[in-house]
Order: sequence, then structure tokens, then C-alpha cells
Amino acid sequence: MKMSDKLRTFLTVLFVIYLAALIYGLFFATQFGRTQELEHGVNLIPFAEIFRFWKGPESLANSQFWYNVVGNIAVFVPLGFFTALLLRRRYYGAFALAVTYIVSLLAEVLQYLLKVGTFDIDDVILNTFGGLLGILIAAAIRKKYDVRGRRGR
Repeated sequence: MKMSDKLRTFLTVLFVIYLAALIYGLFFATQFGRTQELEHGVNLIPFAEIFRFWKGPESLANSQFWYNVVGNIAVFVPLGFFTALLLRRRYYGAFALAVTYIVSLLAEVLQYLLKVGTFDIDDVILNTFGGLLGILIAAAIRKKYDVRGRRGR
């Protein structure tokens, strides 16, 4: 079944709203530490920050774990979801995962260069994982409803 033009338009509008909120959260939201007054560094050691926040099951009661680890995953689920669902490509999953990775990497680089955040490779890992979850949700929807783009699967 081809996705209706009305549904595609609705999803596109939601995607644009999400992207605006993502840009605000990544670069302008002071409640997320987006200020030039703080020290901004670089973490290139994979999983260093993730393990810093994960101390076993008791970590689930720690707000910093939820904010940093779960938050970085959750904020990119919609990017993977919308990208995978709206694409009209045969290999939409691989392309959507590449888009998620590139957007996450670019966001981290820009946060560092603009001095509104720290470049953290763990954020790239967590964001990309969140995008992958979104892609899997979109794939399940595509399969259940046999959603195809104009060129088919």
C-alpha cells in the first residue's frame, strides 16, 4: 500500500517540528547546559561516560543516568523513525542509520565549535542507537501496513 499524500504531509510536518525542537535542544536550551559560560571539552574514549553513569541497577534511580544515557537515546528515536518512514528508497534502513549517525556527529562537532556543549563520542553512540530504535519501529510499521514509497520496496 502506498502511503497517502495526506499522511506523508502530516508526518513531514511532524518531522519539521521535531527537527526544530532538536536544533533548539542541541544548541540553544540553557536548561541542557547550552551556554558559553561553562568549560567545554572532548571525550574520544568510547563508553567512558556511559560507564561513568552506569553503576548497576541502582543507576536507574539516578537522574543523571536518565538525563545523559536514556535522554541521548530517546531524543534521536524520532530522527530514525521519521527518516526511515518517509524515505522512498529501497534500502531506507541503512540510509536512515547513516543520516542519524551523520546528524549526531555533526551536532557534537558544532556543539564543541560553537562552545555550547562538549564533544562526546558516547553521545554519538547513544544518539545513533536511538536512531536505530526509531528505524526498527518504522520498519515494523512498514511491514505491518505494507507501506511503500512511489518506487516500491
